[in-house]
Amino acid sequence: MATPLAGTAIITGGNGSLGSSIAIAIAKAYPFVHLLLLARDIRSDSVTKLRNKIRLIGPRSIEVARVDLASFNSVVSFAENTVERVRTKEIPPVTLLINCAAVASYVADQVTRDGFDPVYQTNCIAPFLLTISLLEAFRAGDGSPNGGARVINVGCSAMSKGTLDFFDKHDYGNQQPGTPLSSKEGNARFGSSKLIMSAAMYALRRSLVLNGSISLNIYTLDPGGMTGVGHLTENAPRSIRMAHQTRSGLRPFLRVFSKSAINNPSVPAKAITKVAFQKERVEQWGRERYYILNNEYEAGSVIPLLRNKPQMEGLLKKMMGQIEIGIKGMGSPQHHAFTNGYAAYPRGQGSTFSISPHRFQPRPQPALRRRRQLIQRLLLIGGVSLLLLVLIFPSWRSALLPVVSLGLLSSTEDLQIQTVRYYDLSAVQGTADGWVKDERVLMCTPLRDASSHLPMFFSHLRNLTYPHNLIDLAFLVSDSKDSTMEMLTSMLGDLQADSDPKMPFGEISVIQKDFGQKVQQDVESRHGFAAQAGRRKLMAQARNWLLSATLRPTHSWVYWRDADVETAPFTIIEDLMRHDKDVIVPNVWRPLPDWLGGEQPYDLNSWQESETALALAETLDEDAVIVEGYAEYATWRPHLAYLRDPYGDPDMEMELDGVGGVSILAKAKVFRAGVHFPAFSFEKHAETEAFGKMAKRMGFSVVGLPHYTIWHLYEPSVDDLRHMEEMEQERKAREKEEKEQAERSNRVNALFKDAKTESDIDNAFVRDDMGQQEKEQKESETPKKPEAEGVEKAPAAKPSKNRKNTSTSAPQPKPTSSAKSTPQTQST
Repeated sequence: MATPLAGTAIITGGNGSLGSSIAIAIAKAYPFVHLLLLARDIRSDSVTKLRNKIRLIGPRSIEVARVDLASFNSVVSFAENTVERVRTKEIPPVTLLINCAAVASYVADQVTRDGFDPVYQTNCIAPFLLTISLLEAFRAGDGSPNGGARVINVGCSAMSKGTLDFFDKHDYGNQQPGTPLSSKEGNARFGSSKLIMSAAMYALRRSLVLNGSISLNIYTLDPGGMTGVGHLTENAPRSIRMAHQTRSGLRPFLRVFSKSAINNPSVPAKAITKVAFQKERVEQWGRERYYILNNEYEAGSVIPLLRNKPQMEGLLKKMMGQIEIGIKGMGSPQHHAFTNGYAAYPRGQGSTFSISPHRFQPRPQPALRRRRQLIQRLLLIGGVSLLLLVLIFPSWRSALLPVVSLGLLSSTEDLQIQTVRYYDLSAVQGTADGWVKDERVLMCTPLRDASSHLPMFFSHLRNLTYPHNLIDLAFLVSDSKDSTMEMLTSMLGDLQADSDPKMPFGEISVIQKDFGQKVQQDVESRHGFAAQAGRRKLMAQARNWLLSATLRPTHSWVYWRDADVETAPFTIIEDLMRHDKDVIVPNVWRPLPDWLGGEQPYDLNSWQESETALALAETLDEDAVIVEGYAEYATWRPHLAYLRDPYGDPDMEMELDGVGGVSILAKAKVFRAGVHFPAFSFEKHAETEAFGKMAKRMGFSVVGLPHYTIWHLYEPSVDDLRHMEEMEQERKAREKEEKEQAERSNRVNALFKDAKTESDIDNAFVRDDMGQQEKEQKESETPKKPEAEGVEKAPAAKPSKNRKNTSTSAPQPKPTSSAKSTPQTQST
């Protein structure tokens, strides 16, 4: 089942430049709107072209009707036919009327059959008559989802030059037809017709709103200036045509000051379509709107006479009277504009109007300010026009420039703009003291996922002693997934905005180009043997892209520098430049943790060729790439990195065949001669190593400095990370054990705070125990003592071999009285 049409849109002047653009815009945006285009000649080429364009958009409902706006009979007949077709549902209700048709004339014209000036009748009376005659067709579409029918009158900026009484004061019917009019009078004639039409339409809207019988919203939209040749300018005086052509040519500059200054007809067509189909309820007449393209204003602020209530009432009555006179005697009553007796103008007291002065009323600028702004714009436009003429037409330079310069510059040879530039490349060969001779250096740095390295890199940039204004920076960001580009842009802005006048660099180029690099940026992936050949070929492409896009005829040197260099002398550019070699590189090492030895050679791509390597190359395929530092290719070449002596002469030179890309200083003439970074297998090498061999093959000097060392950032491998993790675990275990021992010691100290006191207490207990044991022992030995004495006396009576000794040792008893008398006894 087909989708029903949503409504009918009537466009007068449908075959004109603006009318056809509006029809195309509606056909594109709203395919279910029936387009009813009005044209004076429906068989013209413009109508055929319009049909073909809409047919290319898709199936649309469109018809073109012949209507001559200079004839009331033609207008009313069309309106009656349309109302009848809407009533019989042959076409959808009319929801939109765009009064787009207009004519301009700069000669006195013969009045129409209805007795009016053709400009006045076509631009003013006919649209008003058509609107009133279609009221019943509008009434049928009153309940549409868009909130009622709409009438859009196409205005113009010339309305500001028009007056309501212009056609009362100028009667061109009494003049000889074809009498030329001045440009000013012709513009006032056209602007007055548009002004009266817009004011009368707003008055009609107020009448309909107060009457409350139909929802009809009426706007005026100023499309601004439009490019192209139309019927409004094709018969205009030469001055107006030239002014229009000049404005069309200066359209980009004029739009800087005003978007409505000059546009392609499709621009206002889109604005009209947007206003025509915006979804909203019909508002009270106080929201009278005037549009300039998409900008909305209060109509009273643009057309001040809308605030004059008596003048608006008089204008509406005048227009109604002219319509009634124009259609008098046309036949039956149904030809009258008020179909079915509906009066557009309310009778009696209901005809009073009320103005809402509080919306969209900008303060009027003083005349002096407006005049000053006009003069400034004219001067700017004149200056831009003069500059364009000088640039576009070289033959005008000799005539215009001496006049502009007041004769101070009269030599045409000195004033010719240099479209051909001359460069003497013999002056940019590169010397040993380039910083003294102001030789420019191009510093190139490829970047990929380098956001973590940029702060360190920019600190090195700031510390370079080579004059910064002689260094042009070039960056290539490729295949990055982190915030390298954002951080680079921010840090470059900070660098160039530094308050130190010696800090900003020269020209800075940032290029973004992806090469499909799939190798990850971790150490294992980047330095894995399997990824080396393909990775280095893509890196060579990146270097060549960066160099070819940024090398200028003013550059004498090219310095390649990686972003992950950790330590380098601030004077590295001057130090390398002093050797005056075509290609020169320093030695590159990297620091290591103490458990790995403290340091290690890093860049093994700087080497001298060996017989073993040449023999190996003969055995490889054509596309093979030899890479150094891998067991798969044992080349036995002397490497620059392994010849380093920390106490050696940093200026000592070593001839090289291949070079590494961490830090390369080369004269620009090397690259201009054709040496590049091969992205293919060149003598079984690629990228920087092949660059060195190519430079050597072309006769350029390639040297390295074995004792001049810069230090690359240490990036731990997977094994290093694993060992670091084990060391960290051991450290944590050791700290845990030490902590436990400390806790045990603290507990012991808490229990035994004074070791001497405890020892004395123990000794006292020991002495008490010993004393108790001695006392018990003595008590146990006391009853056995007499028995022991008897045992001792018994043996004393027995003879003994040692008797003499015994008697001698025994004490002698005292003599008694009997003994004195018996000496024998004594002797015995």
